[in-house]
This record gives sequence, structure tokens and C-alpha cells, in this order.
Amino acid sequence: MIKWTTSRLDGLSTENLYKVAYERIRTFVVAQQRVYQEIDEVDAVAHHIMGFQGSRLVAYARVFVEQGAVTFGRVLTIPEVRGQGVGRQLVVQIEAEIQRDYAGLPISIEAQVDKRGFYEKFGYQATGDVFEFNGTPHIRMTKRAMKLAE
Repeated sequence: MIKWTTSRLDGLSTENLYKVAYERIRTFVVAQQRVYQEIDEVDAVAHHIMGFQGSRLVAYARVFVEQGAVTFGRVLTIPEVRGQGVGRQLVVQIEAEIQRDYAGLPISIEAQVDKRGFYEKFGYQATGDVFEFNGTPHIRMTKRAMKLAE
């Protein structure tokens, strides 16, 4: 069972900040063999969504507003839990965060091209051409604004 938590940067414990940085670097820099500034200025304004099994961070994403739309990124599940539905659970958590704090804003993401089909299952639609971001092909995807729950 996964325990989900959301925090701003100033609410992260030192231990959880370390776990987030470790898994993001392991996933996006080491495994994908990309050299770039993984920890960046967005971290200071983002909502950090973390999924834990016991004390182990197994899933993560950050949600923030950019250019009038809500977006999310650095979406990851650790290799040890892939194929177990954790990624789907993470997107459900991301969309709950958007519904809670950003309802009414359109959603625009930049997805790695090989994840396009995954996001399409949640109603995201590709827009525009493939582009390179930090050495990896990406595509912009959008979804209509989530309405306020009644």
C-alpha cells in the first residue's frame, strides 16, 4: 500500500528532500544518461507529490503553474515498482492536487515521447511537434481545465 503526501519545498524534511533528489537524479540523469541541472528553481514553487511504501519513496512528481497553465513534471516511479500500477496511482494523485489547488486552469505538460500513450489514457492530447528537452524527445500535451468539485 502506498501512502501519498504533498508538500511545498519548505515543508519537506531533510530526509525526504534527499530521497526526492536521489530518485530524480537516479531516474532522469543516471538511467537516462542526461547531464543537466536536475534540481532547479521550479522546486522552490512546486507542490511535491510523494508516494511511500513504508519509508521508501517509490513515486514522485511536482506540480506548478507556468505561463497561465498548471503543469507537472519529474514524474517517476522507481524501477523496483514499475509495472505494478504505481504510475497510474501517481497520476490520480497529481490530478487530485490539480483539482484541489488549481481547478479551472488548463493543464499543459511536456511528456517524454515514449510516455505519450500512458498520458493519453488519462485524456491528455498531444499538441505540436516533437522537440528535444535536455537530450530527450518530448511532446507537449494538454487537457481541459478540471472543474471545481461541487
